[in-house]
Amino acid sequence: MFDLEALWRSAAPDVKVCTITGTTKNMVLSAVMNGAKDFESLAKELSLCKDDECAKINASGRGCRENAEALLAIYVPVYDFMTENGGCSHVLNDLAAKSPKDSCGGERSSACGGCTLCGE
Repeated sequence: MFDLEALWRSAAPDVKVCTITGTTKNMVLSAVMNGAKDFESLAKELSLCKDDECAKINASGRGCRENAEALLAIYVPVYDFMTENGGCSHVLNDLAAKSPKDSCGGERSSACGGCTLCGE
């Protein structure tokens, strides 16, 4: 049996989820980071074809809905885990810092959102 999730785990960021609209794996991951948690919210943010007409030309042999749902099944739980308790906001803090001493400097602290996985 074909393992669609395994295909998408190893796929490069520029692999097309929908060859008709040009939507890529990276675009789906960006939408997840912007709050898409299911196909309906993803479809509001990204251009996907109607009725999975792309299935016959997609590398996976599946329609964009099935491809997108496989990516959501993989990456939504990972993103939720990584952003638990506010997630890592080092970059945001570093960009907003007026001076280096205002930045969290990559250190785990409640001031920077209580990072769960960044390991810094």
